Amino acid sequence: MSAGQVQGLALDPRTKILIWLLANVVVFTWSPTVFRIGVMLAYFVLFLLERKGKMLAGLLLAYLAVLAIQYWLLPVLPGSLATVFATVTYFILVFPCIAGGAYIIATTSVSQFMAALERMGVSRNFSITLAVTLRFLPALRQDFRHIRDAMALRRIRGLEQKLECVYVPMLMGAAQTAEELSESATSRGIEHPGKRSSWRPIGFHIQDAVVCLAFAALCVGGICCKGVLP
Repeated sequence: MSAGQVQGLALDPRTKILIWLLANVVVFTWSPTVFRIGVMLAYFVLFLLERKGKMLAGLLLAYLAVLAIQYWLLPVLPGSLATVFATVTYFILVFPCIAGGAYIIATTSVSQFMAALERMGVSRNFSITLAVTLRFLPALRQDFRHIRDAMALRRIRGLEQKLECVYVPMLMGAAQTAEELSESATSRGIEHPGKRSSWRPIGFHIQDAVVCLAFAALCVGGICCKGVLP
């Protein structure tokens, strides 16, 4: 998660969780296609408002690639291969859920997420574990980039050599990173039993109400029109 998200639409983290849950309801109740597309387009608009055009472009490319597999590649493949690639097409069904998860991760800092979980009364055992995990994954990605740059400088070639040069440093670095994150969280008072405050205030505003109503309308409409629309 980004550490400096203060611009853009500035939705409350609880709003983002709520609309993601509503998107899951639309998808997994097998609502008509028009409502699933509506959820997907709504997330696209949110990405644009949050100035996350690069991530939106990546999601669109992945979506178009799966569509190409479904409508162009599968019809010409033999039966056995078509069965293997057919599982990829389920990505289209759950794409709104994936877009919602990507939106939460891209637009919410860990501190905001922790503050939202605190307001929701979520167990601290869960929230602390989640916070450390969310800090851990970007650290691993940064370590991988450093290893990749080092291999490029040393002109390491061959799959076997690359695997060795990535696997060993990543394994050692993961243990060290986990220990450093644990010590960092402890030094910042994450285990303090009292009520914690956040230097980034969160709260519901007019934009939260508008977005929630839009997703709720798509959810209710999808359930009510089930069996009526294709």
